Amino acid sequence: MIQSGRIAYRDAAGRETGYETFDLIAAQGRRLLRALCVMEDIGLIREVSIGMGDDFRPRDGQCRIWQGGAESLMRFAIGPDQAVCGDQALPLAAPLPYLGLHPLSGDALIIHQRGTDAPGDYRPIAAITNSISPNGEEDLHMQAMEIAVAYMGETALNVAAGQFAAWHYRLCWRDDWPPADLWVRAGDGLFLMMRWAMVPAWFELTHWHDCPQGG
Repeated sequence: MIQSGRIAYRDAAGRETGYETFDLIAAQGRRLLRALCVMEDIGLIREVSIGMGDDFRPRDGQCRIWQGGAESLMRFAIGPDQAVCGDQALPLAAPLPYLGLHPLSGDALIIHQRGTDAPGDYRPIAAITNSISPNGEEDLHMQAMEIAVAYMGETALNVAAGQFAAWHYRLCWRDDWPPADLWVRAGDGLFLMMRWAMVPAWFELTHWHDCPQGG
C-alpha cells in the first residue's frame, strides 16, 4: 500500500507559503516515509526519508536541508540499544519509538506510539531528532528528547482534501512551548491538519491518494 499526499503550508490569512509532498509505503513487513518540504517564506527545502518496522518504530533515517546556499545532510542508524548519526552515538534504554525529522507527515507518525486510550492524558514518547526548533533548521545535531502526546477524541474535520473522521491529538515538544493541535484520519493516522500557537502558520492536507502495492 502506498499513501501519497500534499500538505499546504498557510499563513494566518490562508495564503499558501509552502508545501510538503509525501509517500508512505507499507510492504514486506516494513514501512517507509519519503517527504519533500518546501518552505518558500524562509527559503528552506527539506528532504526526509524514514525507514520503519511494521510497528512504525524507526530503523533508519535521513534529513537533507538546503537553505541560504548551504546544505546539511544527516543520516541516522537506529539499533536496539543505540542510535548513530555520523560520529555521534546515543545509548537507548529500549527500542526507539520515534524519529522526528520535521516533515508534518512524519509528525503524524507519533500517534501510533500513543494510541487512543485515556483521552486528555499526556504520555511521554521517547524520541530522537535533528533539531528542537520551530522550523527544524537550528542547532542541527542528533539529540534525545521526550514528546508529550495526548489523544483528545474523535471529530469530523473538513480540510481542502475533503471531509474526514479525524482523531485529534496534542503534541508538546518543550515545556516552555504551547502544545500543537494535530488531526489525523481516524484508523490509519494520515495527516490532515495542524495548528500551533507558536507560529502564525497552519497546515492542511490538500490532496491524497491511496493505491495498493504496485498500483
